Amino acid sequence: MATKATLEKTLSRRQKDVYEYVRMFIEDNGYSPTIREIADGIMLSSASTVHSHVNSLIRKGYLTHSSGGVRTLALTKKGKRPKVVTQAGIMRWIQDKGIEETNDGAVYNLLADLQEGIQTGRIS
Repeated sequence: MATKATLEKTLSRRQKDVYEYVRMFIEDNGYSPTIREIADGIMLSSASTVHSHVNSLIRKGYLTHSSGGVRTLALTKKGKRPKVVTQAGIMRWIQDKGIEETNDGAVYNLLADLQEGIQTGRIS
């Protein structure tokens, strides 16, 4: 079990690199990277070094993992950045879904409701 002092220590530059790589990989792919993928992604030749950094991040409370699997790393609340919903992000999502400019009243109502929710803080 990690001590309070361990949990409050700041991350080294390489630990931040590893954490950011894992975070972005999970965001992009929906599953965690392997140790080798992390090493390749941050240009380290030693999987052992990456493993050491991952273990430090687990001890400090930034990552968790399940034993017995290769892609079992997960982010904890400690290191997660809050998701921010913006009107531009909503518009991009709608365009990505193939709902181009339309006169559909339901789409415009949905967008207006989302925009109002963002501005009032109902949606965070």
